[in-house]
Amino acid sequence: MTHYTELSPQEKGKILAYMENFNPAQIARKMGRDPTTIRRFIDKYKKTGKTENLPCSGRPSALNDNEKNALINETLYDAGIHSHVAAKKPFISKRHASARISWCEKYKEKTARDWAQVIFSDESSIEIGKQSRQIRVWRHTGERFNTKCLTPTFKSGRKSVMVWGCFAGGIKGPLIFCDENKEGNEKINSNTYVRILNKHLHPFHHTVCELTGRAASFQQGNAPIHTAKITKDWLKKNKIAIIDWPANSPDLNPIENIWKQLKDNIQSREVFPRTVGELKATLSEEWENLDCSVFEEVVASMPQRINAVLEAKGGPTHY
Repeated sequence: MTHYTELSPQEKGKILAYMENFNPAQIARKMGRDPTTIRRFIDKYKKTGKTENLPCSGRPSALNDNEKNALINETLYDAGIHSHVAAKKPFISKRHASARISWCEKYKEKTARDWAQVIFSDESSIEIGKQSRQIRVWRHTGERFNTKCLTPTFKSGRKSVMVWGCFAGGIKGPLIFCDENKEGNEKINSNTYVRILNKHLHPFHHTVCELTGRAASFQQGNAPIHTAKITKDWLKKNKIAIIDWPANSPDLNPIENIWKQLKDNIQSREVFPRTVGELKATLSEEWENLDCSVFEEVVASMPQRINAVLEAKGGPTHY
């Protein structure tokens, strides 16, 4: 006979939270408990509408949906689990986590001054309209960035303006609209990207080296336009050193904080831009308004970002 192990109030609360999306076997694996224990608790809850231990005999009390939801919320609250908006983070596989750890081990000795000589860059898509719907999850305090409490982010096909930007330390680079660097009817591709690098990165790279009196390296992600042969050839021809970068690691790139600040500033405007032209004008204005100290602060956090990834064993961090 299988022994029924008593569940704590916290465990019962988690089971109730998991029930909507997972079966008993999956819940058991997540919690590291015996599947029979989980299944018996769920069966009892469905029959009685209660979470506490009950005598085996007697007529179960009948609860309507509102009463059951109230019971679930009360149980979760007593267990210290509260409703929160799910943090959005890219999915990190075991392979990604391993690569992130290796990268952080490689660069963990670099100082904030060293990172100030890296030109951080990225593309970002800014949608015309309101922010996306927020997803709420039940979790304990301090579990915001646990994988089970995240809403993974994926690329969408919504209408938007694509921008490219860069900076090094407290030196702010240009904000470029990618569609304005296309030729004819081509999509934004590696040819577009190389035109942006040639017209905007090349002079900015020279400026950074001249202002700091030190060599500068260039950071970019692993998108196809970044790893294309035409891009590699251009960087090699123009003698721009590249710093390698781990996949699915926006938390390591301080420009992500700049994009968030830029989008927040636009969202906080009394009149939100409703056309592509209005959005471009607003983006340019808000980019110019960003103080250089904002860029310095995010770059100075690079050693802490690296330590956070190592502490998370390659997993997502709060950055």
